Amino acid sequence: MSTMLSYAYYAFGDADSVLRAERRAVPQPGRGEVLVLVRASGLNPHDTKRRSGWLGGVVPEGGIVPHADGAGEVAAVGADVANRAAGQRVMIFGAGHGRYDGTAAEYCLVPAENTVPIPDSCSYENAAALGVPAVTSCYAVLSGGPVANRWVLVHGGLGAVGRAAVEVAGWAGARVIATLGEPARAGELEALGAGYVLDRHSRQLAARVAEITGGHGADLIVDVDFGANIRLDAECLAENGRVAAYSSTSDRMPVLPYYDFALKGARLHFVQALNIPRTELERATNVIERLLAQGGLRPCVAHHYPLSEIAAGHSLLESGEARGKIVYTLD
Repeated sequence: MSTMLSYAYYAFGDADSVLRAERRAVPQPGRGEVLVLVRASGLNPHDTKRRSGWLGGVVPEGGIVPHADGAGEVAAVGADVANRAAGQRVMIFGAGHGRYDGTAAEYCLVPAENTVPIPDSCSYENAAALGVPAVTSCYAVLSGGPVANRWVLVHGGLGAVGRAAVEVAGWAGARVIATLGEPARAGELEALGAGYVLDRHSRQLAARVAEITGGHGADLIVDVDFGANIRLDAECLAENGRVAAYSSTSDRMPVLPYYDFALKGARLHFVQALNIPRTELERATNVIERLLAQGGLRPCVAHHYPLSEIAAGHSLLESGEARGKIVYTLD
């Protein structure tokens, strides 16, 4: 039986302590599955939170091969897979859950629906940087109804999900406002389609949103940290608006100002990219494929590592010093 190099951990802890190289059998695709030869593996905060134990749970006896995102070439397809073929270039998202291993390995087995074809113009590194953030942004922006000519406020516009949300919302015809913590980089978000870019540290942020929208407020807020922004969201949200929050890292149990939201008829949508209704997932992957073909998804890949330096990338992300996506390459 052929084997492959992979990285795994068998206990929660620091990256340097628990991540180790090993050889595993190359899995074979079953019904509805594809085997991908991994060329690049993308790192997300969810990956480090899981490895550290921050998310809770237990490590299964067989260990965990981390990383939900990646890109490569289809090596083999299982039965009843009609839209994937050997040699096809694909993006992988949401790997490493259930009985599946992640992309920190030479090969990755995933359901065919967890892959998206990528054009030759899209590098494996950029595709690996999209994955879950791109799916998350599509679900957050598009699942509540049309956003054309609506005001969309994206918190954390320089983050992986934030950048994609700005692009998806702009593609869908929204009027986009984005916040960021580094005002000197405002031009990056303007280039992605944000009509207005605001300093998230400003005490006048809510007033600026009201001014920009003519007192209407944001019809949709895509939020990177619900706990940190909860009162700001309530202030900025338009009547009958929606908050799509995909994380709350600063406060795992935020106190909800109920009537601030209730009196506006707000909808609070907690977005989890690994738990998306099938119809929404299909829409997200279709949108991603279309945008990639148009050159419309442009992640910021700022840190490259060989997979042999997997722990270094994990440590950098946890330090808070990363200024873009961390991507590993495989020979």
